[in-house]
Amino acid sequence: MRPLYLEYPDDPQTLGANAKYEYLAGDDFLVAPVYKDSDTRDGIYLPKGTWTDYWTGKTYHGPTTIDGYHAPIDTLPLFVKSGAVVPMWPKGTTSYKSRDVHELDWDVYPQGRSSYTLYEDDGVTRDFAKGASATQRVTVDQGKHATEVNVGASKGSYKDKPNGRAYRFTVHGESAPHRVSAEGRTLPRVASADALAAAGSGWYYDADTGVTTVKTARQSLDRDFTVTLRR
Repeated sequence: MRPLYLEYPDDPQTLGANAKYEYLAGDDFLVAPVYKDSDTRDGIYLPKGTWTDYWTGKTYHGPTTIDGYHAPIDTLPLFVKSGAVVPMWPKGTTSYKSRDVHELDWDVYPQGRSSYTLYEDDGVTRDFAKGASATQRVTVDQGKHATEVNVGASKGSYKDKPNGRAYRFTVHGESAPHRVSAEGRTLPRVASADALAAAGSGWYYDADTGVTTVKTARQSLDRDFTVTLRR
């Protein structure tokens, strides 16, 4: 967690009255907690860049200030900066120990070229201090006619590291692709999120949220692969 002015030192508004009630979580998440007895949040300041409301998918172009944001007790105002590439455990995961190590999800907000390097170890011992760990780099390239997500090979080793896993990508803020492929092989389009959950691989576009969800079959961690969304 960090104050906004550390990431945006040339923006005087990050030292203003509104920004003192919000913070960055990492580079890409802006959190604006409700600090009054109200379900409406005023004075949310977003610095330069394009920001997506995590809950609704609505985008804002900073610098700007949002007033009248509806924030009942179950909604923490949360905004994601475009270009973010976010690793996620599979939906329904309740703890590190119970997670499905054979699936990894990625929440993607394309803008130009961006990347994220995932770090992993066994999560239990201190063997990472002896080098027992692995990294995997994911790069996103948004072009005029296509968005490519390249998942690099996992480099390194640790106890009980899986040999491979399936992936699920949620790609935000784009129109429906006309073709989605993984390693050059066309993936089938399905009619609903439930149908995608039951499928071995494929993709689904939600017109209400503007999110394309892509599911791949199991991929070896020893080699890289690319998912392409063509518009």
